[in-house]
Amino acid sequence: MKNLVTILLLAIFMGCNTNKKEKQSETEIQKTGTEEKLSSNAPNIQSPEPIIYLADNLDEKDKLGYCIDTKNRGFNDSLHAHSCKPNGEDVLFYFDEETQQICSATYPGFCAAMIGGPKIGMTISLVKSDTQSSEQKFIYDKESGEFRPKEDINLCLAAGSESDDARPYMSRTLSLQPIESTDKSLKTWVIKGTKPNAN
Repeated sequence: MKNLVTILLLAIFMGCNTNKKEKQSETEIQKTGTEEKLSSNAPNIQSPEPIIYLADNLDEKDKLGYCIDTKNRGFNDSLHAHSCKPNGEDVLFYFDEETQQICSATYPGFCAAMIGGPKIGMTISLVKSDTQSSEQKFIYDKESGEFRPKEDINLCLAAGSESDDARPYMSRTLSLQPIESTDKSLKTWVIKGTKPNAN
C-alpha cells in the first residue's frame, strides 16, 4: 500500500513539473516571437552617423526608416520625421547627454526646441543652441527609447500616425504626445553616433 501511495505521489509530482516546463517553453516561444516581430520591421539604416531614428520602420517603402529631419530642402526652423537619407544631408542629428539637447550635425549650433514650453501636440522647432534653455532640454530613456521634455516627463517626442509622400521619400509630423496613449512604434527612438568633434 505504501509503495502504491509513493508511486501515485511521484506521478503527480512529475506531472506538475512537466506542466511547468511546458508553460516555460510556451513563454520562451512567445518572447522569441515578439522579438522576431519587432526586429522583422526594423529599418535597414543606410544613413551615415549621427542620426536619431525610429526603431520601427513603420511603412517606409524602401525600409530606410524614419529619422529626425529638417523640413524641406536646406535649412528650415521646423522639424519632422523623414525617411533616413542614404547620403545623410539634413537628417544628421545627435543627442548631447551633457546638455540634454537634440542638435543638428548638418547645421552646427542649432538644436531642437519646444518654443513656449512643452504642450501636447506642439511641433518641434530648430533654433540657435542655448544650453541653459529649458525649452531645449530632453531626457532620453535608454530602456524605452523615449525622448521626454525635462519640464513634462508625461509627454514624449513622437512621429505622426500617418505618413505623407515626400518623393522619393516619406515623411511624418514630429510632435509632443502623451506617453500613455502613444503607440510604442511612434515613440521608440534609436540614437546612432555621437556629437561630431569640433574642427
